[in-house]
Amino acid sequence: MSDNNEDNGQYKGSTSKKPKRFLKALLRFGIILAILLIIWTVFAFIGRVNARDIIPGTAVMRVSVSNPMHLLDAILTHEPLHEIAALPALAQVSSLIDMLNQNAILKKPFVRLVLRGNLEFALLPSVNEGDMIFFTAWDLGLFSPLLRFLSVFTNFINIPNLYYVQAAGHSRFEFRTDDMTLYIGNYNNNLVITNNSRVYEERSKVDNQNMQFSNLRYSDYNAAVLFSGEFIINLFSGQDPKIAAILENVNIDSTIEAGILIQPRKFEFRLLSPMSSGQASLNRFIEQRSRVPNLAELLPALSQYATILSAGTLEELYEAALLFSGNELEDLLRLADSASRFLLRLTLNDLLFSWSGDEFAVFGLEGRPHPVYAIQISNEQRRQEVFNTAFRSIVLNEDFRLNLDGMRLPRMEVPGFLQTLLQGWDINLPSPYYNVYRDYIFLSESAETLLAAIRAMQRNDVLPRTAAWRDIAGGRAAASAFSLYYSLDISTPFFLRSNTMLSSFLSLYRQGLIRMSFDRGFIDLSVSLIPGQGSGVLLVNGFPFDIGEILPAVVLSNQVSGSSSSRDSRVFLASRSTALSVDLADLSIHELYNQGMHWVVTADGLDSMEHAAWVVSDRGRVTLVDIEMEPVQGFPVLTGLRISSAPKAFDSKLYLCDEDGNVHVIDQNGSISVWETSFIAAIRSPPSFLSIPAIERNIGRNNPGSSYAAVYPKSFFGELWLLDTNGRPLPNWPVSVSAGSELFDINAGIGFGSPLLFSHNNLVFVAYISQAGELVVYDESAFMIEPFPLTLDGVFYLQPVFDGQYLWLVCEKGTLFQVNLDGEVLSHHIPRLSVMEEGYITLFDYNNDGNPEIFITGEGNALHAYTRSFRSLEGFPLPVWGRPFFIEGRDALNTARKAEIIGIGMDRRLYRWQFR
Repeated sequence: MSDNNEDNGQYKGSTSKKPKRFLKALLRFGIILAILLIIWTVFAFIGRVNARDIIPGTAVMRVSVSNPMHLLDAILTHEPLHEIAALPALAQVSSLIDMLNQNAILKKPFVRLVLRGNLEFALLPSVNEGDMIFFTAWDLGLFSPLLRFLSVFTNFINIPNLYYVQAAGHSRFEFRTDDMTLYIGNYNNNLVITNNSRVYEERSKVDNQNMQFSNLRYSDYNAAVLFSGEFIINLFSGQDPKIAAILENVNIDSTIEAGILIQPRKFEFRLLSPMSSGQASLNRFIEQRSRVPNLAELLPALSQYATILSAGTLEELYEAALLFSGNELEDLLRLADSASRFLLRLTLNDLLFSWSGDEFAVFGLEGRPHPVYAIQISNEQRRQEVFNTAFRSIVLNEDFRLNLDGMRLPRMEVPGFLQTLLQGWDINLPSPYYNVYRDYIFLSESAETLLAAIRAMQRNDVLPRTAAWRDIAGGRAAASAFSLYYSLDISTPFFLRSNTMLSSFLSLYRQGLIRMSFDRGFIDLSVSLIPGQGSGVLLVNGFPFDIGEILPAVVLSNQVSGSSSSRDSRVFLASRSTALSVDLADLSIHELYNQGMHWVVTADGLDSMEHAAWVVSDRGRVTLVDIEMEPVQGFPVLTGLRISSAPKAFDSKLYLCDEDGNVHVIDQNGSISVWETSFIAAIRSPPSFLSIPAIERNIGRNNPGSSYAAVYPKSFFGELWLLDTNGRPLPNWPVSVSAGSELFDINAGIGFGSPLLFSHNNLVFVAYISQAGELVVYDESAFMIEPFPLTLDGVFYLQPVFDGQYLWLVCEKGTLFQVNLDGEVLSHHIPRLSVMEEGYITLFDYNNDGNPEIFITGEGNALHAYTRSFRSLEGFPLPVWGRPFFIEGRDALNTARKAEIIGIGMDRRLYRWQFR
């Protein structure tokens, strides 16, 4: 027993010593590792040189990146990155972005730690004109000791064209190509790369006092840039005569500093430049200290664009402008002064300079085509005297008759005889309404727009209180001499209308704010941009396309024709005197000129290239044209009809309604026939049509199927007609629109538009809503289905549409209704939407999920879009009025691609977006 106990004791003692020995070994290893790390760290920081301190002072441009990894992360997570890479000028960048996103190495913690060091890049002037020397220094921090072993790595790595050159004190790698040689080496803790051997060899003898940040806080930005004044002048002076004129009159006394900050949903750029001028009129602006313009606090919350100029008075601006425009502006103002003296008995100084202050603005409200102009009043008594003198002249009247919502809005009006005379020379003088509010006079050609702006200011419903403004303007000083705000939701600012790379880049951002201010010899320029959502729409490069010089102010119809490919599609437009087609591929224009009002209707059922569209004038001239607006043989056809409604194309034929209550049918050969049924009242809206294939009607594959037409001849005792396409009414038709109303409720029978024809579960139905809101649905046999009629709240100018499950309607005040055939009604109010006869409600399934989205336009310049669940689509509303048109998301081969939406804005420009 004793022996066993002794053995057990020995065993326990030996096992207890093993963990102790392991812990001691582990401790010794930890101590040794800690000592090595300390030595490594000390070795890394001995003789440490900041990368910023080895940038040569002769540099003309310098880029500083405090953390390259953070910058790369910011770029790759920036929402519009792929849209930016899709720009034609950046096409080669797209593959690089994909490679960076998919590169797993960049996600490794060790690699990310290595790439955190400060990176400096500089451009230096060269002896040879036109050549530039670049110099890069990258601080590797804790990993900088590895730089001392670069020569050892060449024994294990074979890189073509890379050579190691040994020289006393200047050993380096050289990467040689046919075009240049890169010199790569180290300077203490920095990796240095340059394309000039002399610069590499003198890297330790740098005097960089001329290239330091002194006004911009370096750490606030992902990347900071320094420019020499000479570099900027040489870069821009030859680009544009106007820029050259500005640079000739200013002195850039030191370096220009700029910072770039990239966030997932924001892009910011700031530029600071010391500046002076030998011209007293210009130096007056530069030496001032900009303040916050009071107008910035009055901009209505519904403003979709706004430009504020608060640099000086009109007289001061005029004197400064003379430096850049020379005699041309002076001659123009001298002529204006002479005309003002002769016509108004006022000098130009009296008319404008004597009473105006130093703040001026122009802004536009959502959905309204006319802008509002604002001028600060420095002397209200003097303004009244000037206006009274002007209104006593023979060329200007003041009209006080308009009173809107209890507010009297006077109007500056040119007498009719003078306006008629001027129109003979194609001169149309505006007659704006105006109102004085606080210390400003506001003017607009639209009384409704002016009233909406004034009411918003009175309610303090202003832009600085909105979340959108706080997102884009937050964190920056509000002082400015010039500011420009824009939102692509509704409008496009002037500088985005050119098809340049810069305009394409800025168009990728939904909101933008640009500010410029002066601060006693410094110019501070800041740009803030906010991108759209990840979904929504993207403006196609090259659009919007300005067609204003071709068409008059009113576009009467616009259609899209062609194949399902956007390359073969044409947009057809019509106006009072011309009809034209626009090729979406190259934006070429073909025109068919004719006197009189026109409609253009795409030729349904015919070859989309050779028989593309019907062009109809109000005098009854009918022309079938191809995609280049060339008449097809046998056309035009003169019908002599007095057209009562827009024409309608269906199944290779054109249908025309006349004032006598007849419907005329024209085929592709120019033959004319008349419907068997004529109507007591003229048809003010064209017939609606429906074609159902035989297989859906279960009547045999050899039967061609059924086609229907529905008509509403507008009258107090309105009737709905269901006919075949030859004009023969079906049994039991017509029926009364107001069949479900009280006997003497005559208003229930008045309506607008054509009845809706739709099929559901292989059955045909006719739906119609009266102006008073009575919705009826009949089956093919003229029996009203239950639970109709339904009465919806509102006044209705548009007929319903059917998406396969629900009826969709919209009333005058912007309430969108969803009605199923069981009588269940849901609704959603769309703010600031008014829908009358100029509006449209359209269905389109942009994402091919089987559930069409609902698109609505009204009286303003806004296209709204909603899903079945009343969720607004990202990026909407868009600046479109009238009917939008769509290009399908699948082509003729059923290949998936992005759907597109096309429309005309009130600015008479053609817009084209692609769904993301």
